[in-house]
Amino acid sequence: MLDPNSLVDLVQQHRRGDPEAARQLFAHYAQRLSRLADRYLSQKLAGRIEGEDVVQSAFRTFFRRTTAGEFQIDSSAQLWQLLARITVRKARAQGRYHTAAVRDIAAEKPGALNDPGLELAAHKPGPEDAVILMDHIEALLKGLPTRYCEILELRLQGYSAPDIASRLGVARRTVYRALELLGQRLGKM
Repeated sequence: MLDPNSLVDLVQQHRRGDPEAARQLFAHYAQRLSRLADRYLSQKLAGRIEGEDVVQSAFRTFFRRTTAGEFQIDSSAQLWQLLARITVRKARAQGRYHTAAVRDIAAEKPGALNDPGLELAAHKPGPEDAVILMDHIEALLKGLPTRYCEILELRLQGYSAPDIASRLGVARRTVYRALELLGQRLGKM
């Protein structure tokens, strides 16, 4: 546990460009801020975003603005209040973003590839269909990192985005971005 005075010193060290200071600040506050963010995120959003994602965004904002000299922090209480305020605002913004009419979480179908136009074939696929599918998948993944192939493979096996993130050891946001890009590419095909 860090001493309250050392927390303010860490902010100053970060402002001077010390990456270790940023790491220590993050380590000290991340868990508490994550719990705070989770309280402001709807349970319906659990599959899309979690408190950890919000905290990472909050710290990016905090570090960027601190480096720019936008904050004057004189006590650990002020530091906590600022980080908490940024986190709550980010959580609320994410809630508004993910419940907007176009991205309404209630309209999302479980198990879909996050592409509303994608429907499964009504007949049993034959060998020709398998060859066509492989050609489409190769075209879809052409030029993309191997990680996208792994994400698509797990998604086609029926894994949810949080499960894929856990299995591959990546952030959920990474999985959602990959699925979104794959969906866009698929739509163009």
